[in-house]
Amino acid sequence: MDGLLGVRKGAWTKEEDDLLKKCVDKYGEGKWHQVPSKAGLNRCRKSCRLRWLNYLKADIKRGEFTVDEVDLLLRLHKLLGNRWSLIAGRLPGRTANDVKNYWNTHLRKKYGKHIMKANNEENYHQKTMVSGPKVIKPRPRTFTKRLSLMNIGSKKIASTTTTTIMNSNNNINHQEENHSDPISPLSGGKAYYKIL
Repeated sequence: MDGLLGVRKGAWTKEEDDLLKKCVDKYGEGKWHQVPSKAGLNRCRKSCRLRWLNYLKADIKRGEFTVDEVDLLLRLHKLLGNRWSLIAGRLPGRTANDVKNYWNTHLRKKYGKHIMKANNEENYHQKTMVSGPKVIKPRPRTFTKRLSLMNIGSKKIASTTTTTIMNSNNNINHQEENHSDPISPLSGGKAYYKIL
């Protein structure tokens, strides 16, 4: 249980590292909640897990980053941002913690501002690019027998209804009607809301 009183914090000793290595060698990685009790450590499971993954694991690469690693780190950071675990997954032997620390101590001041500036310029150009023609979709037209005058403040707007009728001779007749009744939002007409 992580909430135990007396759980040790701070720097790890050589003896604690040896106990953790023996435990992981014997039982394997994983089930970190069982590691402190099986190893005889007075540490929380998170501390054991991080110590193993960042410092004690056998395939961790130590020392300075190579030129190729730095180049790859710069390209991946430009692509992925500060997603250190994803970047570390593409740098064999490097932990997310190592990658983050290297970026913050060696590269951020030199390249961080340039990358941020390039990203801001790219976003600006994406926002100001002229897009293609805008398609305006027609609305279905509904014909009503009666639309009314609309009162907005002291202004009155007369509305007209056009009805298309096809007679028996296949001729089209258009009839226009002017209406003069006031309309209000309480009457339920959509026309009142369309002109707002």
